[in-house]
Amino acid sequence: MRCGRPLRGPPDLVFTCVPCRRRRLYFSQARAVGIYDGTLRDAVHALKFRGRAALSEPLGLLMAAGAQADPVARACDVIVPVPLHPHRQAARGFNQSELLARKIATALGRPLDVQVLRRTRDTPEQVGLPRADRRRNVRAAFAAATLMAERILLVDDVLSTGFTAASCAQALRAAGASEVAVLALARAVLD
Repeated sequence: MRCGRPLRGPPDLVFTCVPCRRRRLYFSQARAVGIYDGTLRDAVHALKFRGRAALSEPLGLLMAAGAQADPVARACDVIVPVPLHPHRQAARGFNQSELLARKIATALGRPLDVQVLRRTRDTPEQVGLPRADRRRNVRAAFAAATLMAERILLVDDVLSTGFTAASCAQALRAAGASEVAVLALARAVLD
């Protein structure tokens, strides 16, 4: 119910998984449009690592449809993408989460705020890091400007352990956000 992690069992199975019961996530819910596998994984890699920014158009529209179907996403006040460190964004040429978030903001008719959340240190890529290292990697890696008790929809490309989303949500909540929900393009299924 909280992290959006797919569970084994019947399709209508809904409950809070053990990791969500054991740790504070700072976000109210996390959802993804699809599973990080196959064609969707290939598309994410092409967007992020091969500079295919044009893929943000169809992928962003896919996410926008998911946001329009979700009551929590529709109730948000502002859309906030997970920020890249300025060095990484300069090297990549764009922030993939921002490109995706623009489509969602347009579809929901909500403002996009790319200034409220920033990455305070240049962290290594999460991909390939062991679970414990992922948590340490993004701990206190984000800061947020003061908010006016807004409901935030945080947008990211891939949700795996949820540590990046939780760290972003923690910064946004500390800055005054009343709620932070997460919408990702793809959800990694970790065993």
